[in-house]
Amino acid sequence: MKKYLVLLVAVMMVFTIVACGSNNNNSSSSSDGKNDSSAVPATKDAEKSPDEQITLKFFTALADRTNGAGKVEQDIIDAYMNENPNVKIEVEALQDEPYKAKIKVYASTNAIPDIIQSWGQSSFIKPLIDNDMLLEINASEFANLDFVPGAMDGFIQDGKVYGVPRSADFFVLYYNKKIFNDNNVKVPETLPELLEASKQLRAKGINPITTNALDGWSLPIWYEYAAQRYTGDFNKIDNILKGQGTFSGDADFLAAASDLQALAENKALADGFLTADYGTSRNLFGQGQAAMYLMGNWEAGLATDENFPEEVRNNIAAISYPTSDKGKATDVAAWFGGGYSISKNSKNSEAAIAFLKYFFKPENWAKQVWQNGAGTPAQSFTDYLTGQESVLQKQLVDIFGSISSSSGTPMHDMGTDEFKTKVMEAHQKLLGKQINAEQFLKELDDAVALIK
Repeated sequence: MKKYLVLLVAVMMVFTIVACGSNNNNSSSSSDGKNDSSAVPATKDAEKSPDEQITLKFFTALADRTNGAGKVEQDIIDAYMNENPNVKIEVEALQDEPYKAKIKVYASTNAIPDIIQSWGQSSFIKPLIDNDMLLEINASEFANLDFVPGAMDGFIQDGKVYGVPRSADFFVLYYNKKIFNDNNVKVPETLPELLEASKQLRAKGINPITTNALDGWSLPIWYEYAAQRYTGDFNKIDNILKGQGTFSGDADFLAAASDLQALAENKALADGFLTADYGTSRNLFGQGQAAMYLMGNWEAGLATDENFPEEVRNNIAAISYPTSDKGKATDVAAWFGGGYSISKNSKNSEAAIAFLKYFFKPENWAKQVWQNGAGTPAQSFTDYLTGQESVLQKQLVDIFGSISSSSGTPMHDMGTDEFKTKVMEAHQKLLGKQINAEQFLKELDDAVALIK
């Protein structure tokens, strides 16, 4: 997967050049409709008779239906139903971790909804495939939809395809330029500067860093970043998960854990850090109550979300995670993100396939998600660069386009559910100062023992 991300980066560099060229052209680029982010082309895709009423149950982890990727997803669903009045799509939306808990409930009763959000990561998709709950998808039906090479790999098992990818994801550090400027604090470029900036912000009564620590999944990605800055190699964690070595006894892993622990001890973490879920942490940053926000590129819409004050929206910027002498800004935690799968027991599987083919027409998802600043699609979107991208979007493209090495699938998603839970809990305990760095590494080793 990592080599394909590097390939995607090369493509993104071309996108950047195209965008710059578009920005220098003052003529309108909307006459052909390619750059109209509100238009979803009309196409009749329902496979069954237009007189036959079809209901598709659609379960997604994009909980916010009024902003970002969730809004784009809902807009495409609404457009499809408008064009195919015999099809009703009932949406159920939850945040990531509640979503994954609910999927287990559905699986236990063999009642998986027709279309579900899925992740091409073994901790999520493998149990569903092994228990014969997902429909095998004919990849040829999606072959001409401009997917990036390798994007489907995580959804393939034993040569069969069980899902369609939606996005390419990477983790960044968002920050509020105004808070830093007003308080004369330097935006951190290195690990020591991150700690120092956090101390200065806290001394002024400002929450330094927030993320969705309650959900748990962002914390192992954070540690992967910190560890890479000490080891110089994202692969070192992957090797341990393969049984090649241990976390305990490794000076670099200990230093990385101690680095995160130092942030906690110096109150770099926002008040209520461990009780903040996704929505809470996003709102804390969006309302200007935290200076930094660790989250993925899918939050490009922060700069245009009118639920937040204009002075915050206009001052949001993004950087790669602070560096060290071994880890560069071009070493980025990046992976192919979520997608969709279809229940094997769906009574309307043909209609579900028809909808996904419509959804993934590049002029639908790829265009919409990019032009709305809601993420980076797993499809080519060269035709939909407007030259009018927000400053934040351009920064994210620059970060992605600069990648020289990437993490691949996040560590907590490379094992069983029990492994994932133990890994996330270990990080929560470390940042909650319940265990020290050495104990943290021991808990990671205990988790790895579950998947050997």
